Amino acid sequence: MKIKIEEQEYEGTGIEIMDQLRGLVFDPLEFPDTESYIRFLQGNAMRTTGLDFPLPPGDPERQARAIFAQLAKVGALVLLEE
Repeated sequence: MKIKIEEQEYEGTGIEIMDQLRGLVFDPLEFPDTESYIRFLQGNAMRTTGLDFPLPPGDPERQARAIFAQLAKVGALVLLEE
């Protein structure tokens, strides 16, 4: 998978990309794991857009890919490769 946010490209599995993004936050300890960061992104996206961003239950890789697909639909990022 490969995505582009503004001018920066990220590549890897959905989880690997989420971990890269989680490492960029001001206080990385705020999100102890990838799943908590996915929920944070989901909540921010819903508050910002007013849209529902449902995630599949269970598998964090599927959840990461789902949130990236939804963020691409609202123009928050560009999916370069799935």
